[in-house]
Amino acid sequence: MSHADNPGVTVAAGLVRGLRVCLLLTVRLALLGAIALRCSLSPGKGRFAPRRDAWLLATVTALGPAFVKAAQILSTRADVVPRHVARVLSTLHAQVRPLPLGGATRHFGPGLRHLLRDDPGLAARPPVAAGTIACVYRATLTDGRTVALKVRRPGIARQLTTDLAVMQALARLAARLPPLRGVPVADITRQLAASLRGQLDFDRERRSLRFLADNLAEEPHVRVPAVYDDLCGPEVLVMEYLDHLHRPTTAGTDGEQAAVTALRAAYHMLFLDGFVHCDLHPGNLVCGPGRDVTLVDAGFTVRLTPHARDKFTDFFHAMGLGDGRACADIVLSTARPGPDTDTDAFRRDLAALVDSSGTTAATFDLMDFAVRLFALQRRHGLYADPQFVFPILSLLVLEGTVRSLGPHLDFRAVARPYLTIALMERAIAQAQRRQEPG
Repeated sequence: MSHADNPGVTVAAGLVRGLRVCLLLTVRLALLGAIALRCSLSPGKGRFAPRRDAWLLATVTALGPAFVKAAQILSTRADVVPRHVARVLSTLHAQVRPLPLGGATRHFGPGLRHLLRDDPGLAARPPVAAGTIACVYRATLTDGRTVALKVRRPGIARQLTTDLAVMQALARLAARLPPLRGVPVADITRQLAASLRGQLDFDRERRSLRFLADNLAEEPHVRVPAVYDDLCGPEVLVMEYLDHLHRPTTAGTDGEQAAVTALRAAYHMLFLDGFVHCDLHPGNLVCGPGRDVTLVDAGFTVRLTPHARDKFTDFFHAMGLGDGRACADIVLSTARPGPDTDTDAFRRDLAALVDSSGTTAATFDLMDFAVRLFALQRRHGLYADPQFVFPILSLLVLEGTVRSLGPHLDFRAVARPYLTIALMERAIAQAQRRQEPG
């Protein structure tokens, strides 16, 4: 991104925003204290928990878009936050105002402005989708093509950059508090910030969509909208508009076939490409019509290192074999151990967890497995490598869609061909390296 598209944070702006955030947090914490006191003096039990959860959602929303987006990502980090907190944060939705296209057309390059069909109502047209960072509009080109225009919200880059700087400063302070000592708060916050900055970079998203389209072309029934590179710019992404996205498949024979297609696409990305789409909710992964699946919005994607891809492949393979001790050894080779980590006890506990897990969507609850896995890591003083967490995050988000369409799908059976290919390709590459001279 150019300097104009990635504005820095001035000391004055960061200080003012930081003071406002601290004031807001002080007021909100005082309110939480008052709620706790009132509940303790009131008859009956169980009244504080729902009020505390409502307080948490209201506080994050009041902090602004960057904090809402970070909390949404954090809700998937069951290795970091308790399960009930993750569940509450997962319900967060940024209260964003749909923005008519209006002045956003100033971001359009001359080629796009010239090709847009003359439409007096275009500037006032509401978006078909509105997000914290961007809005998506439907438009028609002079050659008759219908396109989707994803346009960044005015000023969002500077706003997010400032808030992320404040967030990281607060994380450094929080890391010094006794309850958080030993927890990699600063590292986790840096990971969240990097994920959010990546969603601002439309050039990166354009390349990711192109990568997905090329690499998933061999997967039957998987579609990625075409990107019109010559019409894109730093603040606008121009893509093929797909009408069928508004007619998703429901449960039934076609639904189960669509769920299989979705799983195959995810496994292809994870095990063969080392590419993780971390936001595979029903809005970004649309099942239908029939067995077709369409992937859109590649803003939150991660490229795994070859090492991380191999480790996750080995872990999934060992889990399918029921080899809990091998799973434990893989986790131990990727996680950050603490001074009191008991590796033997961790191996025993993880082996028991793997032995007790099921295989179909009806019996294998990935969220429950991940929560218990991460709880084991916390209990034994281990913190997961984010590169190892992102693939689990991707599958967690996908699981809800798969479960609703194909409740009896065997997750491991669908994964087996991709695991076999990945392991064979790695073995061939290793053999070739051994045969190279020198």
